[in-house]
Amino acid sequence: LYKETIAAPSIGVGHYEPLRHYAECHVRLVPTAPGSGVTNRSLCHVDTLGLTWQRLISGHISEKQHKGVLTGAPLTDVCVELLTGGAHLKHTEGGDFRQATYRAVRHGLMKSGCTLLEPYYKFRLEVPTSCVGRAMSDLQARCAEFEIECSDGENTVICGKAPVAAIHDYPREVISYTHGNGRLFCTSDGYEPCHDEKEVVEGIGYDPEGDL
Repeated sequence: LYKETIAAPSIGVGHYEPLRHYAECHVRLVPTAPGSGVTNRSLCHVDTLGLTWQRLISGHISEKQHKGVLTGAPLTDVCVELLTGGAHLKHTEGGDFRQATYRAVRHGLMKSGCTLLEPYYKFRLEVPTSCVGRAMSDLQARCAEFEIECSDGENTVICGKAPVAAIHDYPREVISYTHGNGRLFCTSDGYEPCHDEKEVVEGIGYDPEGDL
């Protein structure tokens, strides 16, 4: 299950003005800490846009699972800052700001571009010392970061982290080449940049401009 975050800060503008409707929303997208999800805050003065409209925009940002523009995966680790906006005394309705807000976020994502994220495992691999060379070779091939934690002569413990997609099927190989004497323990370790982003993006073939 992939996720996406923004590649760089950017500003997006959303404008919605069919007949007898009007709303405008300007936002800035800023990267945040891993695992923080999508947050939002207002930097807009109430003299520019009323507090009721600002709260409405905040709700629209929170209510939707925004898509990234690489694969359409859920957006995460970004703060959407409301910079300014516009409303019409007579023609603006609540739904108008929904459209303007969605468009502003999407516009910002198209300008900044996205980075693909994938889930990672922390792992602890216990193998007979005679199998350490094979284990290290396998882990390098699976894009793992690791180090030897300890060894008592007969058995060796290797700890590190690796992409879930690359290591999820590895326990069967460990059992095979250690003849049942090896063990692999994995725990979730959040999301990090995808190790094979180009191949994944090309394989999914998502068209951000064709996604209505």
